[in-house]
Amino acid sequence: MKKYYSGVFTVTRHLFIKLADEGFLKFTGLDMNESVKKVFTNESLSVIENAFKCASSGDYSVILDLRRNDGIYCAFLATFHLFDEDEEKLLEISVNDLSELRESRNELKAYRRTAETYLDIIGAVLIDYERSTDVLEIFYINDSRKRSIFKGTLSGWKNELLKKNIPEESAQEFKMLCGDLASAKKNFRHSIVINGLLSPLDCEQCTFSCRYLNGEDGNEEVAGCIDIGGDKMQKLVIDPVNDKDAFLNMLNKRAVIEQANRIIADQSVKCSFFVLLDLDNFKTVNDVHGHIVGDEVLISATKIINDNLSGRGIVGRMGGDEILIVTETIESQAELRNMLRSIRTTIEWTFKNDPRKLNVTCSMGVSAYPDNEKNFDKLYSLADKMLYIAKSKGKNRYVIYTPNLHDSQLIPETTANGEKNISFDKVGIMQRLIDDYLVRRSYSNEMIFSEIGSAFTLDEILIIYENFTAAFQWTPDGVYSDIESILHFRPNKAFSELFNRDNLIILDGLYKLDGRSPMVEKCLEKKGVKSAMFYRIERAGKFSGYVMFARSTQRQMWSENEIMALSIVAKIFDISMLN
Repeated sequence: MKKYYSGVFTVTRHLFIKLADEGFLKFTGLDMNESVKKVFTNESLSVIENAFKCASSGDYSVILDLRRNDGIYCAFLATFHLFDEDEEKLLEISVNDLSELRESRNELKAYRRTAETYLDIIGAVLIDYERSTDVLEIFYINDSRKRSIFKGTLSGWKNELLKKNIPEESAQEFKMLCGDLASAKKNFRHSIVINGLLSPLDCEQCTFSCRYLNGEDGNEEVAGCIDIGGDKMQKLVIDPVNDKDAFLNMLNKRAVIEQANRIIADQSVKCSFFVLLDLDNFKTVNDVHGHIVGDEVLISATKIINDNLSGRGIVGRMGGDEILIVTETIESQAELRNMLRSIRTTIEWTFKNDPRKLNVTCSMGVSAYPDNEKNFDKLYSLADKMLYIAKSKGKNRYVIYTPNLHDSQLIPETTANGEKNISFDKVGIMQRLIDDYLVRRSYSNEMIFSEIGSAFTLDEILIIYENFTAAFQWTPDGVYSDIESILHFRPNKAFSELFNRDNLIILDGLYKLDGRSPMVEKCLEKKGVKSAMFYRIERAGKFSGYVMFARSTQRQMWSENEIMALSIVAKIFDISMLN
């Protein structure tokens, strides 16, 4: 039986089927010339009968309850069209299953979230112009919200900029851009050099790539993307509303990356330190004392960091309790060490004296520009490696990258046979996961799973999807896709209730199941799993699969960084399966 039915059928005044497609007959189990009274509720039949009494000839829509051939009633959006044929009044009814419409809406929302995520990651500036109203908007997406740079009329934008002292060559190109926008009849591309063109962006060169759109309603629009400064964003004036973390007094992830890139691109900056800070035992605070106390800890730590940085650089939240500090005017390691020592000891004593015995400290990893690396990704990756070493040495300390001291502790960039070793390359993996696996599709499941499994020291990655009818499993021994052999369990209600509001279950040990889902516990014990993370896949609001990351060697705490990173990995797998 077809899951959903959408189609058209025609009935007589006495509610017999005059004409119907094969789908309607299969869906209801009726035959031609049979009465539809058998498959509609009394309320729906009354609505249909009243349609024949309606004096108006215009079409209109109603909600009807139609019974499937298995006896289940489904809600349909129905459009009535009353007409005469051979002196007989007939009613044509076009129906669409509301369940299908709702699922389509949910899928559309998912695609929208995906698109917004891409735009947020890429940092693209976008343009939208509606010809009929002369309304022009220039904006970007951040945290799934539209952040407007300019909104007004095209004519007003044009007149305002032409009042400035603009070189004739640039003015001519700008006039051509405005003309192409106003005519809205072709796709076009213009590269313009005008300072203040996209205020508050501090840039001179902008390349507009636009496409003409003609809507079904006759509305003409132009949509496009603006490349700032040829190949990258230039200095962006910090917007306290759009660039600050909504909760803490620091930059959000997008803004801190932009500002970090600005600092290392500034030729007047001779030295910059990347400090990646992570609060020790923060997860325990959330688990034992609750998120309100956890928020209080974050606010206190933020104030300590800002007080010690004292405007000598920028600070931003990369996610969870992971904070990135990028210095701008600290040029010596002695000055840097004084600041790090003060941050570390102040955080330690602040929470050591707390009567709730929070036991919060901090660990920091540090890399230096340009001595160690010269681009953001490599500097961040190196600071992340130093943070890992700080954690492994007992926490509550900082580690500054020193090549002759730390290179021997790091897994080399390439193995003996020349293959790249990615155990510490987590930032690069996340980029490849989005760019090569999700967008370009140049990475296979096997390739990306192997990289993630190795980088996060996993013993198994498992995806069960399509309402538990399809699967993909990675282990260090290989990859598998036979659903029957690798489906460990079908989740029951008790298991589904263990997921938190982020659709995650974090098991630092199977004891956390505490007998609430014996089937799952038994399956994991049989496989030798000691620690696991689960992400729930939902379709149309229903549990339809899961992603599992598992370790079998020893029971191990999942760090905040791992939880954040692997939850993003799971969401991207989810999106990939949807597409």
